[in-house]
Amino acid sequence: MRTSVFRPLQLATFAFLSLLVLGLVISALLTWRDQRRLAEAAIHLDRVYRFEQVHLLVARDVQALSDETADNDPNPETLGGELDELQRLCSSPETPAQLERLRAEVIQAAGTRQALPPGTVVLVQQIAIIERSNQAEVLGALRRDASAQLRLELAAPLAILAVGIVLLPVTRRRILQPLNAFGRQLSRLATGDFSHAPVEGIDPLILPLHQQYNALTARLAELEATHKARAESLQAEVRTATAALLEQQRSLAHAERLAATGELAASVAHELRNPLAGIHMTLANLRKDLNDAELVERVDLVLHEVERLTRLLNQLLDTARHAPEASRVVDLQQLVDEMISLLRYQVAPTVRFENRVPKGLSSRLPQDRLRQALLNLMLNSANAVAPMGGTVWVDAARAGEHIRVTVSDDGPGFPEATLQSGIRPFLSTHERGTGLGLAIVRRFARDIGGELTLANRQPCGACVTLELPSELDDRG
Repeated sequence: MRTSVFRPLQLATFAFLSLLVLGLVISALLTWRDQRRLAEAAIHLDRVYRFEQVHLLVARDVQALSDETADNDPNPETLGGELDELQRLCSSPETPAQLERLRAEVIQAAGTRQALPPGTVVLVQQIAIIERSNQAEVLGALRRDASAQLRLELAAPLAILAVGIVLLPVTRRRILQPLNAFGRQLSRLATGDFSHAPVEGIDPLILPLHQQYNALTARLAELEATHKARAESLQAEVRTATAALLEQQRSLAHAERLAATGELAASVAHELRNPLAGIHMTLANLRKDLNDAELVERVDLVLHEVERLTRLLNQLLDTARHAPEASRVVDLQQLVDEMISLLRYQVAPTVRFENRVPKGLSSRLPQDRLRQALLNLMLNSANAVAPMGGTVWVDAARAGEHIRVTVSDDGPGFPEATLQSGIRPFLSTHERGTGLGLAIVRRFARDIGGELTLANRQPCGACVTLELPSELDDRG
């Protein structure tokens, strides 16, 4: 078992408390002793009082025996009982002998009715004097004991106080001042200062505490370095993951644009198949009417090319067909937060996003396509305000059976021509734009029974409103 660094302090405190307890125990013992002496003094005073009463009766009887003119002499038995009571109540060792002498004189005088010897009255007085002298000695002894006890009871707290006064500067110098300095060192540790506490010139009582503190700060500094390295590693991993996610988003956007292009190509292919079918049928009928082998050969070449074009158009249509995405419950506020977190690494730092979608607003929609639509709208707004800096707001609210999502900004707004002509694929106001972003969003909205509208804010800025069904089943 390791010894505590405060072992000397504990021993000093224990010694002082032991001294204090010893003083209290001594005071309690003296008080108990005083109580006993007071009880004995009370008993003694009661005996003295009764002795005085009986002594007065005996003195009266002796006076009656010494008075020859008295009519009634005292009863010898009563006088003997009073003398017995005096002998029982006396406290001086000389009194019993004097009482026996008095008994012999008064009993003989009372029984024979003779005159008392001349010294009998004086003997009675001597008995009283002897008892009073003894009582004075007893009371003097009690007074001396009380004075000694008072001095001792006063000396005990004074001695404890003196010890405390002597230990106070030592305690302040060896304990309080070093502990205050150590407390300031701990305050610096709370602010991240891992400097070691001094060990040179430190009192041996506090030195183990400083040594353990230095070990603690060394360990904390090591943990802080490890934590910092771990934080830097996590930041690097987050940057890597963010870059990968942005790349995936770009790939998804590219794929979405390719899908729009494919849809356009599919629609063109669908429209071309009917004329090609008519051309193929006409050429086939024409070939039947031709007799010239050279012309038949030429028509056959044309038919083969038309058939090849038809196969290519059919393959293009098969590629454009895809299964619709399943609908699921989407938390719109959380989705917008994720998009903002993603775009912070992709747009200029002068762009500020603000999510004003109310908490708890949700809808059942194709999540991935909705995510791509919001990404296109928010990127368009961010690119519009990026040169001068600005804010992009995202709002959403429930409107009957629909969810209205609005992306607005404080940029230059849409050109008037765009608002009048509407959304047209491959027509972009940005230098590097493809012109497919809004077209893809509108196609998504219309696929699930919604709509996309464009407007300008006052005094400046653009506003794009995406109105979608709030509950969409998998067939939508």
